[in-house]
Amino acid sequence: MGFYVGIDLGTTNSTVSVIQTKNFDDSPLDTLTTCPIYQFNERVGEDFADICLPSALYFDINNKRVYTGHYAKLFYSSGYRSLQTAKSIKTRMGGDSRLEIPPFSGNGESKIFDMKECASFFIRTIVNSLKRHYPNIANITDECVVTVPAAFNDDERVATKNAVLLGGFKNCTILDEPTAALLSYINSSAYNDDDEEEDTVYKMVYDIGGGTLDVSIAKLTDDGYGGYTVDIVGLSDRMNLGGDNFDRILGAYFLKEFEATREKIETRSKEDQSRIIARLVSNAESYKIELNEKILPNLDNPRRLDRVQIKVSFNLIDGMAVNGVVLKKSHFDDLFSRFTSPNETKFGLLAPIKTALRRSNLDKDDISEVILTGGMSTFYSVHETLQQFFGDVPMNVVEDTRTAVSRGAALYHWSLDDRNVAYDVRKIDTISNKLASNIYVRNSDGKFELLIPTDMSVKSGTFFYTIADDDVAFLPFYLYSGSEPTDGEDNTATYTQLTGRMIKAKPEYKKGAKIPISWSIDDNKVINIQLQDDKSISLSQLLTQDEIEQSIVNDYKVN
Repeated sequence: MGFYVGIDLGTTNSTVSVIQTKNFDDSPLDTLTTCPIYQFNERVGEDFADICLPSALYFDINNKRVYTGHYAKLFYSSGYRSLQTAKSIKTRMGGDSRLEIPPFSGNGESKIFDMKECASFFIRTIVNSLKRHYPNIANITDECVVTVPAAFNDDERVATKNAVLLGGFKNCTILDEPTAALLSYINSSAYNDDDEEEDTVYKMVYDIGGGTLDVSIAKLTDDGYGGYTVDIVGLSDRMNLGGDNFDRILGAYFLKEFEATREKIETRSKEDQSRIIARLVSNAESYKIELNEKILPNLDNPRRLDRVQIKVSFNLIDGMAVNGVVLKKSHFDDLFSRFTSPNETKFGLLAPIKTALRRSNLDKDDISEVILTGGMSTFYSVHETLQQFFGDVPMNVVEDTRTAVSRGAALYHWSLDDRNVAYDVRKIDTISNKLASNIYVRNSDGKFELLIPTDMSVKSGTFFYTIADDDVAFLPFYLYSGSEPTDGEDNTATYTQLTGRMIKAKPEYKKGAKIPISWSIDDNKVINIQLQDDKSISLSQLLTQDEIEQSIVNDYKVN
């Protein structure tokens, strides 16, 4: 019996999809299911099941409990115990980002959690749900496929894998979200390849969620047997742009209206400020969704569209409220113009498209279809901006933006088992490796040298680290990600330090010496570095079993 799990660990919501087969020739599409996730119901004090697990946390440090999902989101949106709630964990994965959570009663010590530990609570909720849905499956936690933005770098991917291990899985494979969405789309009723005139086509996946924006260009080649070879020919840079950014801008607009007749929130306590901001942003999300749902069906009717509006009213703090604000499409157009401008190079909705096209040496007319996925893919501004850019290029939204990525991940997990054969599945035979940014090493003289190019034409090699000075006690060996320079311009100031360490020098490390350092990168795009004596350099590493067993997350019950 086969059991295959795909997890979309999202910024806003997380989902899990499962395939269960009895025979190797069973179709995975017959049993592909997105499982409802059990989470705490504040009304009756018991669990209820929902397809989406909101990616929010509420920490009850006093009682050593962590609540995930709707209950935690309710706390966050209310602003109540704002210092004990958190969301948008995904955009802070990797690095040294941490949360300090104080006890709400004033007794006891604060506790510190890093992002992989926070994310592991979502995984634990998912694991608990799977065990309830499938009590007779013994190997539920053996393996899974977890998705990440294609532009996630080495330390973010390792942090994600460590979150999955802390959450209860023994192992996991990392899959890029646009590829997972593509696999789900070509196996859904929304996909029709009857009109494809060529055996090879280019499809762009535009994935905009709660906190990240990914653009991936895939070259699909029909293998003649119902499957495809997928060559990822272009990726955009890492871009933290999504629904959260729109919510914050709208929330700031509400705050401006509120402070026009009230005191500034800076005069209040830290806890009050956190509560106010949480309520502003949460209500902004709700009103953004409400107005968008009224705008969408009227986009082709300017006269009716001009009459579409909503009235904003919600309590903020101490009996004071945001009142008298009326929102129309024109307000949204003005507020979000920075994102929709065709000339915006840093935060624009079109910026990653232009980058991916440039890197793939393609023109927009070479794209046969634009596939939209992610929670913000149904927002009217996204559609208008992309339609103005692409013109007549077909644009289609995946069948279900909530579940497409986890469903694609489950299908990919099924495809990794070479024993499985099913002829009604559009299977991806090969996925080419591609990085969103080049990986550089900064030598001891301060110069950046290319270690791994985006196309990953090779997956291993040797880098020669040049010693710039005599009497070196330690070599600073750090990896950086960055885009290739354009028009000869020096863009090294934009490079992002990923991970690394100081290497203790040896007697032979003299000025001018070239120290060979071997590198390799696996299918998860995780980098391993080794010195010439075969001792591994500790960069971003997976947790050991002892570290998992001793983690702080084990002290807390997840509800």
